[in-house]
Amino acid sequence: MEKIISIKDVTYTYPESKQPAINNLSLDIYRNEWVSIVGRNGSGKSTLAKLIDGLIESESGTIFVDGQEVNEENIWNIRSKIGIVFQNPDHQFVGATVEDDVAFGLENQGVPRDEMVKEVDDALKMVDMQDYKTRDPQSLSGGQKQRVAIAGVLATKPSIIIMDESTSMLDPNGRKTVLDLVKQLRDQQDMTIISITHDIEETELSERIVVLRSGEVVKEADPKAIYDMGSELTKYGLEEPFSSQVASLLKDGIKLPEGYLNEEELIENIWKLSSKM
Repeated sequence: MEKIISIKDVTYTYPESKQPAINNLSLDIYRNEWVSIVGRNGSGKSTLAKLIDGLIESESGTIFVDGQEVNEENIWNIRSKIGIVFQNPDHQFVGATVEDDVAFGLENQGVPRDEMVKEVDDALKMVDMQDYKTRDPQSLSGGQKQRVAIAGVLATKPSIIIMDESTSMLDPNGRKTVLDLVKQLRDQQDMTIISITHDIEETELSERIVVLRSGEVVKEADPKAIYDMGSELTKYGLEEPFSSQVASLLKDGIKLPEGYLNEEELIENIWKLSSKM
């Protein structure tokens, strides 16, 4: 597999801190991979995103994005390949209308107006928000705002999307809608997704989970292997998946298969066992 991001021995300490936020961290992310980076608050997740995008500069080590080193010389070219969807979409809104807001990144890139209008319409169609393009972004629901924020990122055609706690302010339905949308978009076009979250339930769509603690990678594996850690996840500040908690409560009464079961698999197994009783 081809690496799209390569992080080698990177350390970063905030000016007011004695402890590094990122401590001699190395990590490779592959083209078109969906990676979830998880850990408790303060584990270094968002700091890592800022380092990848060149918003802050590491004190040691190197970061390469799509073959280019993140440095002053390459920074604008690298940023054109990365789109970030933040936790609070209100912090990303700069336009008076939805279409103005989606056009903002394209204006910064100097895209001609005729082309810009088409790109904005295409991006809004991708997230099913084309009927809202003349609306004030502040009049939208939380889930709709996040869709517009994603459209603004998609319009610039990045090869990497970083979702920095971007569903944490949404209700469960809104969260599922946004994650399903990102999955659908990724299925349609080449795109590397980096999902930064403290919610283990949000990682099910990813191919690999990277667990951070105190700025270091302490575990990386496919989702099932991480979920199989069960209650051990709490030592990394993560909750055990809900279905695993339910399975633990039921295990004395009924015999379930070993290892992690998602909610659908758990319901199916309980149904099969109850139908045999």
